[in-house]
Amino acid sequence: MVGANGSQTIMAINKDKNAPIFQFADYGIVGDVMKILPALTRQLSN
Repeated sequence: MVGANGSQTIMAINKDKNAPIFQFADYGIVGDVMKILPALTRQLSN
């Protein structure tokens, strides 16, 4: 995960619950990023 070197926190969103990214993520959400990201953004801005 060269692109994430030095990151404090890694969050992954993927439809595949077995996606390799989840092995490196601190937080993971299984689902469609186009549906989850708008809802997550709304919640974080409150």
